[in-house]
Amino acid sequence: MTVDQLLWLTSRAAALTAFFLLAAALITGQALRSALFDGAVRNRDLSGLHRFLTVCWVPFVLIHVLAMTLDAVGRISPIDVVVPFRVSYAVLPVGLGTLGFDLLLVVAATSYLRRRLDPTLWRWLHRLSYLMFGVFALHALLAGTDFARPLVLAPAAGVIAFIAIVSLARVAFGRMDATAR
Repeated sequence: MTVDQLLWLTSRAAALTAFFLLAAALITGQALRSALFDGAVRNRDLSGLHRFLTVCWVPFVLIHVLAMTLDAVGRISPIDVVVPFRVSYAVLPVGLGTLGFDLLLVVAATSYLRRRLDPTLWRWLHRLSYLMFGVFALHALLAGTDFARPLVLAPAAGVIAFIAIVSLARVAFGRMDATAR
């Protein structure tokens, strides 16, 4: 196995792990603002799980980006990591990944600055997580060779559908109150 093959496999494994951890972080975040898991999980535990998952997926994204930057086949420079649609290789898929990474930086930075930001501003910036997840999903579908495999595509499609349905329900019906039964 060559170094480039090892970097490619590392990148794929890190990206898939980050994708599913990000999905779990979004689902727990949605559950915090709704009655999604009411009665099954205490809000304090759910909040802790959400924070834990958020911390977990960021290193996998960074490993994915680092491996792709070091991989000679991908030809992705450090500037390509933050400036979308600059690369010569797979412009749209890689550009979407870069755009998702830029959104990740905004969401992560503003999450750490939450106490210093206006709550309404923070909430709107944090909602970029949904756009970020959508962009990463498109990036994975267009660039990810593993998404052609049913074993990967089925659970990915399942979490994408679940997040989309819960998000649309939230938009259509507003915040679901756990006490309104």
